[in-house]
Amino acid sequence: MTDRIELKPSLHALACFEAAGRHANFTRAARELGVTQAAVSKQMKILEVQLNTRLFNRGNRAVVLTESGRRLFDGVSAGMKTMGEAIDEISRANQPTELVITTTVAMASLWIMPHIADFRVEHPDIGIKLIASDTVLDFTSDRVDVALRYGNGDWPHLDSTFLFGVRYFPVCSPTYRERYPARSIDDLAKARLLHLEGPAARYQEWEWWFASNGLDVAKLDPELSFNNYPLLVQAALAGQGVLLAWGNIIDDLIASGALVPMIPGYTPANQAYYLVTNKRRALREEALLFKRWLVERTRHLR
Repeated sequence: MTDRIELKPSLHALACFEAAGRHANFTRAARELGVTQAAVSKQMKILEVQLNTRLFNRGNRAVVLTESGRRLFDGVSAGMKTMGEAIDEISRANQPTELVITTTVAMASLWIMPHIADFRVEHPDIGIKLIASDTVLDFTSDRVDVALRYGNGDWPHLDSTFLFGVRYFPVCSPTYRERYPARSIDDLAKARLLHLEGPAARYQEWEWWFASNGLDVAKLDPELSFNNYPLLVQAALAGQGVLLAWGNIIDDLIASGALVPMIPGYTPANQAYYLVTNKRRALREEALLFKRWLVERTRHLR
C-alpha cells in the first residue's frame, strides 16, 4: 500500500493568492509583492493543481474569483489579519505606548497642533508620534495607526470616517486689503496670488477656483510660490499676497482678524478630510480613543 502524500499550499502561494484576489489583477499583485507577474501566475497555477479546483476566471485585464476562490480568499484574508494582529501585538508588547498619526503638513501644523494638547490632557499616558507629510505613507511599512487624509474617502483596503469638508475663498492680511482692495473676481485675478507647489499642490489650484467662479484664466505665472501650505499662510499674514484659504483649517486666523476675506462667498471643495485606518488590522485601544476624540472634536464642522 502506498502512502498518499498531500502537498500543502505554501505561505508564499497564499500571500500571492490573497494579493491577486484583492486586486483582481495579477500584475498589480506582483507589483505589491515585489515579484514578476509571471511568478504570481505560476503560483496560482500550482495552487489550483494542489487544491484540484479553479480559483480564478481569467480575463484580458482582470481576474475574477470563482466560488471556490472566494471561499478560500475569505479564509486566507481572515488568517492574514489574525497573523498581522498577533505580530503587531508581540512586536509592541515591550515598547512604550505610542500612537502614530500621519497627515498633511497643513493639517498637522494648522489644525492638529492647536487641538492635540486637549487630547493629551485627557489621555496623558498615550505617547504621540505625529508625522507630517504631503506624501501618502504606508500603514504597514511606516507603522501608522491613524491617518488624516484629504480625498474622496475611497482608499482600497482602508476604513475611512468623514470628518469635515473644505471650502475655498481668497484671504489676505488687513493691510494688504487696504492697499489693494478687490471688488470683483476680475480685480482678484490681477492681485499677487500666493501659489503652492510640490506634492500638496493638488490641494490648491487658483485656476480651478477662478473657473469654478465663472472666470476662465490662462495658466497663471506665479510671482510667489512655496512648497507647503503653512508657508503660504505665513506669507499672507505678512501682507505678501492673497491666499486661497482652506475653510475649517484656518478658521481661527479668520476669526481673530489676522486674515480677512478679499471678496464675499466661498467655493466648496469636491473632496474632504477623513480619518483613515487599516481595514486589515484591528484598531489598538490608543487609536480607538483618538478616533472617538477626533470625531467628537470635529462634530461642529460637519
